[in-house]
Amino acid sequence: MELKFAATARPEKASADVQRRQKLVRRIDQQIGYVRQMVEGKQPRAVWVWMDEAGTYFLPIKYGRQPIELKKGMFSVQCTDLDHVEGSLCTIRAMVLQGDFDDQLTKASSDIRKKFGKTEKT
Repeated sequence: MELKFAATARPEKASADVQRRQKLVRRIDQQIGYVRQMVEGKQPRAVWVWMDEAGTYFLPIKYGRQPIELKKGMFSVQCTDLDHVEGSLCTIRAMVLQGDFDDQLTKASSDIRKKFGKTEKT
């Protein structure tokens, strides 16, 4: 294996947007693991996905305990099966890393901070 060296140092502190993205991506990665456990027949406790009476899966994306608004007035992704749920999580993960949900994450973060009486630092 050949090593690729870079003249880059780790930044002192990541921006607030990057920190929020990283936090959400870690939770999405955790949810992907939970979905894989569900495929194996296990029932993890903190899974986001839920199924209605018709057998359709719904996947909200949560920042903290609150679901974020993915599109205007829409807070979850509708999925046909657990494989579709896993694929949706992977797609949303990529969107988060691209910054597609930065506005929603900023709003959710400020809402959480308001509950604790803290102001947001940017």
